[in-house]
Amino acid sequence: MSHPLEFHAPGWHGEANTPVIDGKYCDRATGELRDSNNHEEYAGPPAVDIVVKSLHADTSQCGYRAARAFPMEALLCHIVSVVAQHKLTLDSVVATPYAIRVILAHDLTPTAFIDIACEMANGIWDT
Repeated sequence: MSHPLEFHAPGWHGEANTPVIDGKYCDRATGELRDSNNHEEYAGPPAVDIVVKSLHADTSQCGYRAARAFPMEALLCHIVSVVAQHKLTLDSVVATPYAIRVILAHDLTPTAFIDIACEMANGIWDT
C-alpha cells in the first residue's frame, strides 16, 4: 500500500537498537559495521510508535502497538477522527514527534477494542 504522506523509514536492529541501512548496522559497542542478516527488525524513528490502551474494566488487559511511517500530525488527526466517529470516551492522548499514546476509557468488548485500535493505526491508508 502507498499513501502520499507515507515516507520511507529504515528498519531498526532488534538487539542493537540502531538503524539498518543497506543491510548493515553499526555495532555501537565496537564501532564496527556489521551485516544485519538473521535478526529481528522493528520500525523506529522517524516512524511514529502508536500505543492504544484501555482503562475500562472489560478491556484493561487489552493493548495495541504499531509503528507507522507517517507524519505524527497526520496520524494524530486520523486517530482523533476515529474517536469522534465512534464517539469514544478518552482518558488521555499524548503525542510527541515519534510517539502517540491513546488511553481509552470507553465501555468496549475486547473484540471491539482491537477493531478500534486497528482502525486507529491502519485506517490512515483509506484516507
